[in-house]
Amino acid sequence: MHLKSVKVLIVLFVAAIQVFSFFISVPPARAGTGLQPALQAAMPPVTGNRPADIQPAAERGRVVMVIIDRLSIGDLAAASMPHYKALLQRGALGLMNGNTAGGQTPENTCATIGAGAHIAAPGAAALGFDAGETMPDGRTAAKAYRGYTGRPAPAGSLVELGIGRMLHFNQKLPYPNQPGATGAALHAAGLKTAALGNADTPAGLQRQVVLTAMDDKGLVDYGDVSADLLVRDPAFPGGMRTDYDKLLSRFAALPPDTALTVIETGDLSRLEDMRQDITDAVLSARRQQSLQRVDNFLGRLSGQLDFHRDLLLVLAPTPGGNTITGVNYLTPVLAVGAGVEPGLLTSSTTKRPGIIMSTDLAPTIFRFFGLPVNINLTGQPLQVFPSAHRIQALQAMQNQLAITYTARPVLQKGYIFYQFILLLFSLYCIFWRRAHAGQVLAPFLLSVMVVPLVYLLLPLLPQPGAVATGLELLLLTVMITVLTVYAQRFWRLDPFILLCFANAFLILGDALCGSPLQKNAILGYDPIVGARFYGIGNEYMGILIGSILIGTTALLTRLPHRRRVLLPLTGLFYLISIYILSAPFLGTKVGGAIVMTGAFLTTFLLLLGVRFNWRTVLLIAGGVIVVLGGFMLYDLHRPLQLQSHIGRNTALVLQGGWPVILDIIRRKSEMNIRLVRYTIWSRILLASIGSLAILFYRPVGVMAAIRNKYPDLYKGFIGVTLGSILAFIFNDSGVVAAATTMVFGAPPMVYLVLQEQRAANGKARS
Repeated sequence: MHLKSVKVLIVLFVAAIQVFSFFISVPPARAGTGLQPALQAAMPPVTGNRPADIQPAAERGRVVMVIIDRLSIGDLAAASMPHYKALLQRGALGLMNGNTAGGQTPENTCATIGAGAHIAAPGAAALGFDAGETMPDGRTAAKAYRGYTGRPAPAGSLVELGIGRMLHFNQKLPYPNQPGATGAALHAAGLKTAALGNADTPAGLQRQVVLTAMDDKGLVDYGDVSADLLVRDPAFPGGMRTDYDKLLSRFAALPPDTALTVIETGDLSRLEDMRQDITDAVLSARRQQSLQRVDNFLGRLSGQLDFHRDLLLVLAPTPGGNTITGVNYLTPVLAVGAGVEPGLLTSSTTKRPGIIMSTDLAPTIFRFFGLPVNINLTGQPLQVFPSAHRIQALQAMQNQLAITYTARPVLQKGYIFYQFILLLFSLYCIFWRRAHAGQVLAPFLLSVMVVPLVYLLLPLLPQPGAVATGLELLLLTVMITVLTVYAQRFWRLDPFILLCFANAFLILGDALCGSPLQKNAILGYDPIVGARFYGIGNEYMGILIGSILIGTTALLTRLPHRRRVLLPLTGLFYLISIYILSAPFLGTKVGGAIVMTGAFLTTFLLLLGVRFNWRTVLLIAGGVIVVLGGFMLYDLHRPLQLQSHIGRNTALVLQGGWPVILDIIRRKSEMNIRLVRYTIWSRILLASIGSLAILFYRPVGVMAAIRNKYPDLYKGFIGVTLGSILAFIFNDSGVVAAATTMVFGAPPMVYLVLQEQRAANGKARS
């Protein structure tokens, strides 16, 4: 490496540290033990190899769901809650993602639990009533319900007057859903539901508990959500709080045929709604008092349950209440009773110990009562990983995920901005033929390919905060870039081969090990976002495709005398990579199967010297269909709890036919159009494609020179460009996958053009 380049890298690195430290003022989240590596902190200890299903007892009892909304895992670690912790000793604990089809508001999160799919319930929290309650206009809620729906409300029932609005709103969602699916299934099986409690404040009614227990007609059989369950307390903000004595007596008075009871404790929600009106000291003190009251209620409620046949679920549907300690992006869920062993909750939706989705609760209730799983449910029944130290492990994981979540937008934007500026400056140097530009810019262009590798390595390091994560990223990127350039100079190691295979092998090896690195990587997926929980995500799918194509074709270019051996090995490597990316128990990336098969098959045929015509195109399309169909059929015939979204989507298509296919196509198209408009990845994708397009025409002859000098590598660039196009078409968030694929398209091509110009200038001088 030239001394001038080393000096430039060091100066920029030091400057970047100063700028980064100045502009990023995010307070570091606590990460459990400061000396614990980030990856270990983000992965709670488990003692079993596979999770166990929650199996109901032979004599099936009832399900009782207690809502302590706004509760955080930090509350459980800090507060004195002896009854809760006694339940924890015999139950399973997890963190829940409460995403909905709208914002994470109590009405949306509670409605999503009841539907078993992401839906929204705008304004519905204030429209739940006892059928006999009197409305402001003098009518009873039962009469109002009949006016809205045309149906009578049975005496003693609860009604949701917003059911019509909910049905209209959620019909527009691009996937099947049924508000009140849980209650509807129980009613169809002759079982009864009940709801108790409210979170009313002086500002308005908060009866979202009805949304969890209701059926698709907005009805709950039994219960009480009226103001009669409140007690006046001048010391409590707003002057009223839950009367737990009355709540417990109402529960005890429920008819014996009640199968599902949902109980709203309410007080933490009231405090959250009034957060801006009270001081932090009062808020903290009242939260502590409320937690003690809730804990006493849980102890008394447990005395009325038979845990050999009943199932108790204690959960917080909505994040918030970050007053005691830590953050609350994911909320705690406790399961105790029939079929539950001590450990960590998980599900086939997340395949991650300690993490579940709120949509997993409805399938769990279905399984408990032996009901067939509704096709509209998107979750999977809960499972349990045997584990100890649950609260501490989950708090450490929550804090580590929060650090990644906080650091991600800043670092991603910085990385994309860095690429954008580098491409523009490189094009300027190419067109204005700046002397020594290739020598100075070479390490920076290589560093673009280093960053995804570093992102995947960062979870192996301690990460006490977002700022430290950013500094680790800068330091490792500079170190690996310098080592790569020195390896090229002193050991004649091709930087493309070194970096591409390092990226590819690390991604594939991580997938074979269950993706422990990608689950916690900045460029990976995130349980807080909740778009994906396992396998290979869009970002690293693009990195994997681009790195394999450029790495293998660069190797063929470097060792032309070994071509007869390397070409079959390249084909075998392509097949293995397609399998790892696509297999339901590994990469689980059905869109990636299409992209990788199309790009790899095209590149391999080009390497074989096959001339392209319509027959060749049909051959490639047939190969894609065969690979895709094989994985779809395999996953479809696995047990439901083991199926990935490949098998479940296949089942939906088989049951729904062409309308489902059209819905999937429409959903993917809408997602990509939205991302093109709003995501920063679209900017670098357009910049990369634009750079390649410009280089095809100017400077005149440079692209032809590269094609003649590096024929195999040039075919790799064709494969990368095709892979980027296919990724955009066939993937959700296709813009992201297309952009990361081009990380191994535009920067390496610009690197080669600069090297060619440098070589041409050298010849001209000589």
